[in-house]
Amino acid sequence: MFNSKLNLWYLGLLSLLALTPQFLMRMDLDIAWWFYSHLTTYYGDLWYCWENYLNHGFPYPREYPAGIQLLFRLLYLIPGVITNYNEYFIIICAILTSIFILSNLYMYKMLSKERYADFLWLWLFSPSVLIYILMNLDILPICTIIVAYYCFNQRNYRCCAILIALGATIKVFPIFLFPVYFFAIPIANSCKVSTQRWVQHLSTNLFARARLRFLFLMLICWVLFNLPFIVLDSDAWSFPYLWQIQENFARNAHSGSWTWLLFQLCNQLGVGSISGKLTLILFASLYFYLVHKYWNLPLCRRLVIVMLLFLLTDRIYSPQYNLYLLVFLALVDYKVNWRWFYLLELPNLTQLLFTFYLTEHAIILQAVISLKYLAMLLLLRDNLQQSVPNLAGKD
Repeated sequence: MFNSKLNLWYLGLLSLLALTPQFLMRMDLDIAWWFYSHLTTYYGDLWYCWENYLNHGFPYPREYPAGIQLLFRLLYLIPGVITNYNEYFIIICAILTSIFILSNLYMYKMLSKERYADFLWLWLFSPSVLIYILMNLDILPICTIIVAYYCFNQRNYRCCAILIALGATIKVFPIFLFPVYFFAIPIANSCKVSTQRWVQHLSTNLFARARLRFLFLMLICWVLFNLPFIVLDSDAWSFPYLWQIQENFARNAHSGSWTWLLFQLCNQLGVGSISGKLTLILFASLYFYLVHKYWNLPLCRRLVIVMLLFLLTDRIYSPQYNLYLLVFLALVDYKVNWRWFYLLELPNLTQLLFTFYLTEHAIILQAVISLKYLAMLLLLRDNLQQSVPNLAGKD
């Protein structure tokens, strides 16, 4: 349980304080325009969804999965939202702020007293949190990830499965964490491996009853969450997935990812569009190799591995994706190196504040994202090499 009601009030106030700068930056179109005209700062995806969908009478943003489509269908029904940006922004910020505070409460529940300071600088007052929570909608799936992790640690595997399904309905990323949870579920004594042969070991792990229940519940919930959208408008439901696979990948040095090099190479061979699929294969291969090799690490560290691999191989490295990683950096069982942390975060902040300037100057942009990739490799190294405390495996 939480330490005290007073601490909860402090946590709520600190959460609001962390969101204040970005709220002030985007609360009014005139203010957002000032940042754009002076720093080339991007208005944010919350503005994008209003400007390109709600304000034109379209109820939902097609690039996002069903969960976010539902959110914007509901916002569309509120009088005045489609014509008044300020009203829209206050309403959606109220929703995201509530989710952010809920996420922080669950993170706080999982912290030891020794980690409170780390929670503040690695998460609550990190550059990414101070700028990106109210720029996009990622705090919604992030909240499901945090609460799913909490439920798993409480051995409430059913709630964990439901939350992963819900998170994957909002954005795809939570599903990448599912295999780690699946194999982390302890199996009954009757299902223990009786031989060291790998095939039998894998078979035993796959068909353990607890894990099959976890898998089926996640799949059933995901289908139930998505089925109404599939029935009502299958094209709108499938569009974000097809778009991600077929269109949304880096093509040149003005993109915020190293994968433009892969595209250029494939393009020379006449198969440029396959580069997006190759990055998925690279992610899956590294995922299997590292998570299997370092399976004895505590659960939180394995989740950090997945998140770092996702960021390292993603075809489009959007700066707000750092938020998914920072959650678990604040919860790991070792002291995160502050140098590598800020080597990741400060270029990320630069990329937001000077978005369009960097996009127009490819050499500078590539230097900035190279620092981020270097930081992630160093963070991954530390995650794999840090010694494991005696009780760390009980997360």
